Amino acid sequence: MVRDKIKAKKSKQTEGLAASKDKSRDVLARTGLGAGAELIDGASKFLAAYGKVLGPAVAVIIIAFGAYYFWNRSTKASEQELRNKIEQAARVEKLDELPAKMDEVIAETEEAEMLQADAQYRYAIRAFELMDRPYKIEQLKQVVGIMQTYLDKYADDEAHPAWATRVKELQASLNSDLEFLTSDKNKQLLPWDHHSKPDKPATKEVENENPIVVFVTSVGKLRIELYENDAGNAVKHFVSLCDEGFFDRTEFSAEAFSNAFNPNGPFRGATIIAAGDKGRPVGVELEKPTTAKEGDDVDLVTEKNPYTIDYQGSSTSNFAEGSVALMRDTDDPMRARSEFFVVLESNEALDQNFDPIGRVLDGEDGMKIARRLHGSEIFYTYVEQKRKGTKYVPRVYYDGWPVATDKRSEVPDPVRFSKLDTTIDNTVNPLVVIELEKGDIVIELFEDVCPNTVANLINLIEEGFYNQECEFYRVEGSATDLAEIYEGAGLRIIQGGFDQSKSRDGYDYGIKNEAVDNEKYKEFYNLENGGVANRRGTIAMARTSDLNSASTEIFINLKDFDQWDNENSPYCAFGEVLYGLDLAAQVKKDDKIKSMKVIRKRDHKYVPSVKYKSGDNTGEYIDKKHVDIPPAKEEDDKKGPILGGG
Repeated sequence: MVRDKIKAKKSKQTEGLAASKDKSRDVLARTGLGAGAELIDGASKFLAAYGKVLGPAVAVIIIAFGAYYFWNRSTKASEQELRNKIEQAARVEKLDELPAKMDEVIAETEEAEMLQADAQYRYAIRAFELMDRPYKIEQLKQVVGIMQTYLDKYADDEAHPAWATRVKELQASLNSDLEFLTSDKNKQLLPWDHHSKPDKPATKEVENENPIVVFVTSVGKLRIELYENDAGNAVKHFVSLCDEGFFDRTEFSAEAFSNAFNPNGPFRGATIIAAGDKGRPVGVELEKPTTAKEGDDVDLVTEKNPYTIDYQGSSTSNFAEGSVALMRDTDDPMRARSEFFVVLESNEALDQNFDPIGRVLDGEDGMKIARRLHGSEIFYTYVEQKRKGTKYVPRVYYDGWPVATDKRSEVPDPVRFSKLDTTIDNTVNPLVVIELEKGDIVIELFEDVCPNTVANLINLIEEGFYNQECEFYRVEGSATDLAEIYEGAGLRIIQGGFDQSKSRDGYDYGIKNEAVDNEKYKEFYNLENGGVANRRGTIAMARTSDLNSASTEIFINLKDFDQWDNENSPYCAFGEVLYGLDLAAQVKKDDKIKSMKVIRKRDHKYVPSVKYKSGDNTGEYIDKKHVDIPPAKEEDDKKGPILGGG
């Protein structure tokens, strides 16, 4: 039997269900949500019983919420306005102007019953910021008192525990400085001004001990031992500066350099304090500030030291807390001028970038003074002890001079080197000058390494070969900045003299290439161990494909180019630019060589051995024959004082 329909079974869910007049109840029931019907029933009964009371209550809640909202907005606006007043009051630039401004705004915070702690904290911190450096006793007392007022009221403020900690730390530091400045031990040094007479005791002479210099500062005496055995010239330099009073009445930098803020710097991660960027150089006449009136009692304006030294320090001593080192000169990092620094926190970056010349003495007592040096005044310096029989006269490079000379009591005027007289000195290498329109290039010639090549150039110069019709007719590359020079491919040179493709009577010869089979040359440039002869700054002889064809043309390398040190085809580098390499980088094609001059040589004749290409003695090396060249016409350049060039 096949059924054609299915009869529904009776169940609790289907039995007794019918549509009612309550549509909502009916829908809820049909979806199986019986509990929903009960909820609506309960709510209906509650509203029927309490609706008259609940309506007004809800209205009251809404009104109260609105009132709170508008009150809160008004309060926040008042608070922000008060914060602005606090900040405005703290913007004064002098400490003596701060109390009146802050007292007024603090009274306003008390009346408004808000931000009292904020105002008092800002007062304490701003007072600290506005203190004069070096510290003055009266200001120290004043600021310590302002901080104590904050601590009396808010030392236990749970809302701002960090504020209380900060103020306590600052106050403790200031109390320490106040105690130091008011102690009987230091009162004899304070106050100090430009009327005070330095008390520089006589220098003690010792046999083998290191020199000691003393900095008398507004925070105490800092004694420094100097490493004379390891850094002789740098120590002579530093001792002479202290002895002459270069640092007197100058200051240590107002801030310590901490490279936590500059992880890539030369002091990376270290903390130092510096001084000596400017001072009172011997032989330099100082002037009063331009704002000073006649008769004003003011200090003179300090100046940069007028010379540098080759950078030097101890290679056997590592940096540590209390180490002292010279800064590298900003214009030439291979030189130092007068600025130095004291290490407060050391880091390996210092060993990578600097070398110490000394250390702070007196252990922790000395370091307590060192840590307070920021912004302190150097009253004067003196030499406590130095070695017997040693003259503390350093070898220095005066600005505008290419070579080192003994320090002198008067600063020499900058010169145009081509105007100097020729000097004779058998103990050093010859010096020659290439005079250009824009300045001079000074070159040292390596006579002991390439004697014949040096003799050839000096002979040509003394005959006047380069003083007419000579120019830098070949310039490879155009970059002038060091980084750009090395970014460029290939060589970077300037080549000049008389173009060898043209004939010039008397100079049709070649000299032997002294870069070939020359053990002195290989050793001097360390060629067998990766050295470069044709390196940046060297001067070399130009030639043809014939190794021994060089005669009158020279070129200056503006970048390392070791391809020209090829053993089978080298170019002979026989000197190096001492001064004016930056000027050489500015030379353009066909720039004229005004003249060349020998300003230092040894006491003998410079006659090279040459091989003539035509004439009677072809095929053999003989002494070069003298050539008479008519002198170039004198140009009227006496229009004013000669200034430093190059």
